Amino acid sequence: MNLAGRFRQPFLGEMTMGESEGFGAYTDFGNLRSAIVGSVEGLALPPFNPTLHHYNDEVQAALKACGDQPLDIRSAMPERWEKTAQQLDNLAALYQDNGIKVYRPRPYSEEERAYLADLQPGASLLYPADPVYTVGKHYLEVNIRRAYRRKEVFPLREIVAPLLAADSETHHVVMPAAQPFSPSSDGPGPYLEGGDIICYQNHLFVGESDIASNRAGTDWLADYIEPFGYQVHRMPMHGSILHLLGIMVLVSEGVLLLYRDELKEPLPAPLSDWDVIELTEAEALLFATVGVSLDDKRYVIPKGVGRVCDELARRGVEPIEIDYDHVSHWGGCVSCSTHAIWRDL
Repeated sequence: MNLAGRFRQPFLGEMTMGESEGFGAYTDFGNLRSAIVGSVEGLALPPFNPTLHHYNDEVQAALKACGDQPLDIRSAMPERWEKTAQQLDNLAALYQDNGIKVYRPRPYSEEERAYLADLQPGASLLYPADPVYTVGKHYLEVNIRRAYRRKEVFPLREIVAPLLAADSETHHVVMPAAQPFSPSSDGPGPYLEGGDIICYQNHLFVGESDIASNRAGTDWLADYIEPFGYQVHRMPMHGSILHLLGIMVLVSEGVLLLYRDELKEPLPAPLSDWDVIELTEAEALLFATVGVSLDDKRYVIPKGVGRVCDELARRGVEPIEIDYDHVSHWGGCVSCSTHAIWRDL
């Protein structure tokens, strides 16, 4: 195993500010205490290739028009850029209004922007939940298939490093680098993306597909995390939707949202008897599952999925609707642009 950090962690436990120094995440609907929210600064999407099919038609057309150069969004689509920035700021303000500490990543250095540009030029800080993952007191830097996004770990590391250093029970783990390959999203990886990981106590549910996390990635995760008492449940997907969080989210004890048709297999045993709010494909594509729980009674959800909001309310979960269409225009939504670094059990 390729590990770094200190190995004195007891298994899952309740946290206080003094114990955790503000770091540790245990269940996706535990009380959210602090998070990193993404930034639109420096957003430049890579030249088009067929593996970027998760982008909408407008974005794909713009990428094709740029030829072999990345698309600088602020100059090419200034109004869209401004509205994206505003919606990210609004999300950050919503968290702060609810007592949640918010961190924002700094812009890239020139050296960072050039990192892996020979494989795929471009740069993004929109979605900090994808290149890293926090489970318990383990901070994992993982491998995104699209090479232009692998540099995101550097500004995020700068935020988290002081929190890790302040807590003797933390583990900072860097996944073995993905093998260089062209096109950048092919090859053996290993690939593992934060958007494919869902946490429930000591269970990790991990999506696998040909477009995001692969078996080599989930094997690495299991090899690392299972000795600490976790169990990894592999969830093969058809690959028409990018991540597991694009089709499933746990919103409170025993309640989840699910677009079942994207899964190749039934729900794993820990979830098999949960109350499932079944979603249509249209609701999944409107990012109904790509929200964020503030706690087990409140779920931030993008506007436009009223039926889902009604179903949540019937189960005692308050849907907090938010305008997020400009952020989601680039292929992700609320949970993608939120990396929870402190969340209660």
